[in-house]
Amino acid sequence: MNYEERIYRNRMKAEDLEYFQVLELETDLFIGVDSMVMNSALPQVALKSVKQLRQSIMDYNKTCPGFIRSLVPLTMDTGAVAIVQDLLKSGIATGIGPMGAVAGAVSKYIGAVLASFSEEIIVENGGDLLIKTKKVRRIALYTGNPEFSDIGLLIKPRKKSLGICTSSGILGHSLSFGKADAVTVVSEDIPLADAAATALCNRIKTPGDIAGGLDWIKTIPGILGALIIIEDQLGAWGEIELC
Repeated sequence: MNYEERIYRNRMKAEDLEYFQVLELETDLFIGVDSMVMNSALPQVALKSVKQLRQSIMDYNKTCPGFIRSLVPLTMDTGAVAIVQDLLKSGIATGIGPMGAVAGAVSKYIGAVLASFSEEIIVENGGDLLIKTKKVRRIALYTGNPEFSDIGLLIKPRKKSLGICTSSGILGHSLSFGKADAVTVVSEDIPLADAAATALCNRIKTPGDIAGGLDWIKTIPGILGALIIIEDQLGAWGEIELC
């Protein structure tokens, strides 16, 4: 897979954080931490964790062939390692294959490792965010839609990390069966937010699908809010504060 430069990262930097990139094959993380705690060891700590997480997924795929490629939920395996259990559980909850939650799952565990070093954490993984913040922050959403060219979410301080995951049927190289410009889902369960964003986006093919999509996402325990943008229409539910 060719490396795709993520130009939007230049616009997402918060002035009070220091950022570094962790790149391991298809995994490409952009991480922000407190400026005062940043040191040369942190990127290596994060990279080591990424390698371990990737290896855990590859090892499971060897024992359960088809795990990585499956587009449908697979049976829960309580004997699997934690990240694989997260992937399976998220897929079951949202009706998609387990790898639909992989970006959020990786971010969850990297965020947990970094929490030992920094109180402020942002992990961006292919447009999906884990954020742990003690201050109000604005998260800009890139939709590629001129009707919503300057739209963002207001995120307030909270004790737990928050997943803000976005899927698009128009942008990016990720597999999607929908046509939405952007579907964003918010949850403290970061893998679930990732899977739910993908599953919800799959359901949105016309503006007429917005209401039904929001009704569906409300039924998934653990989802805090959702935003759908398609053509000139926007729909939102839950803890979504636009700014």
